[in-house]
Amino acid sequence: MSKKCSVRSLSDSALAELANLLVSTISYVQYAPDVHLDINIVMVELNEYLAQSGATSNIYQDLLRVILSSDYLDANMRFTCLQMLLNCGVTFLVTEVFPFSYYEKILQVIAAQGAGLRVLNIKGIWVKEEHMHYMYEIVRRCKQLVKLYVPYIANDQLLEEIGKCSTRLQILDISGETDITEIGIDVLAKGVCCQSLTVVDVGMPGEENICHSDIALILEHCPQVETLSTYSFVGAALKFIYDNVDDRFKCRLKYVHDTGTDESALHVIMSTCPRLETLYLDTPKTGCLRALHTRTLRKLKIYKFVVAELLPLLERPIGRNLRHLTMIKGTGNLELGKLARLCPSLIDLDCYMIDSLSYGQAHAKFQQLEGLEILSSAIMTSSLKAFLCNSTDLKRLAVDTVEFTDEDIMSMFVQHDFKVLEDIWFTLAPELTVQAVELLMDSCPELQSVGQLTGWSLTPDDLALIRGLLKSGNSSIRLQ
Repeated sequence: MSKKCSVRSLSDSALAELANLLVSTISYVQYAPDVHLDINIVMVELNEYLAQSGATSNIYQDLLRVILSSDYLDANMRFTCLQMLLNCGVTFLVTEVFPFSYYEKILQVIAAQGAGLRVLNIKGIWVKEEHMHYMYEIVRRCKQLVKLYVPYIANDQLLEEIGKCSTRLQILDISGETDITEIGIDVLAKGVCCQSLTVVDVGMPGEENICHSDIALILEHCPQVETLSTYSFVGAALKFIYDNVDDRFKCRLKYVHDTGTDESALHVIMSTCPRLETLYLDTPKTGCLRALHTRTLRKLKIYKFVVAELLPLLERPIGRNLRHLTMIKGTGNLELGKLARLCPSLIDLDCYMIDSLSYGQAHAKFQQLEGLEILSSAIMTSSLKAFLCNSTDLKRLAVDTVEFTDEDIMSMFVQHDFKVLEDIWFTLAPELTVQAVELLMDSCPELQSVGQLTGWSLTPDDLALIRGLLKSGNSSIRLQ
């Protein structure tokens, strides 16, 4: 039987009730025709009520989180609550999305009342040049910031303010299309946060909108940095340091994303990143993979590659140590049984746009595989069935197109014990009917979601019946 919907926790219920009380009170004051009260006085009185009731900083934070993320409250109500609840005891704030007309007011509130913030995320506020002076003031006043998320709006002066004021900053998101130049990067990299920064999310995936030599400044002067997140040319930045600054340079990078990598660049990555755990190679040059030699790598993502070049690499200790493997646009046939022999410890396997996949009944199987995704990759139904029957520890399964019948579902999921399977997704399964859904629900005790049912052979009446049964049985399964 499927799992049941859990009972809402007492703390969540109490929080929702308190948020509803505040919102309804403010709404009554603002919109009731027979009420003429000053909203500012009402906000003070509501804050006094919260203080007398023993509200802690965590309660203020949770109220802000619930209210600001609500899909049902208008922008004016959310802003009023932000204005009322943000105080020096609040350490965590995510503004969420607001209309442009609220940007200036929100920034003013944060600058005036957010001195205690340690985490500030304004991804939903697209600050324009005329309002950037508020951002500078926020950075100057919020001296406790540990995490700051300001994508798409950063410029050199903002980086200068961060470099002067943010002594505790560890995580900085300045990604996206920005006006950052070498001047701002240099001030940031040599500023007061250079010894504390561990994550710098910078640039745009696939685009070198910030020169690799500028990124090299961060790597050279911020020794604790472990990831540059969205920057896609880290290898070029490392090679710049290696060739022009120090050929014995070492860094703490655990994640590297590089594009158009050749053998010499990969050699530099291996030499300069002794702690590397995750590597994403986008369109590596032919023959470069032979330079990949590390025992610390746990995740490998590779885009536009030749299968025949990848497999010899996985025969080394790298293959035995891998936990996550994502392959995109691979040329040639990938034999999944051989992959299981070379990478027995894989937890997640993603195959996108591989020319062909194959598997035989007697082939090796993965011992720890929990997640499997096969999209836009040719694989015979018999191979896929054999592989799934040998992968009964899966928690997540997604295949875009399958030719399975209800009888196939019976032979795989009823006759084999998929006791931990939580999510199953077949985008297009024209032969599967309501019987297949019922079989999956009955045979997979941990099942949480089944999809994409619009691509299955189900009628609206079938879906209505199943949803009714799930609701009447308090089942937690989501039909998508």
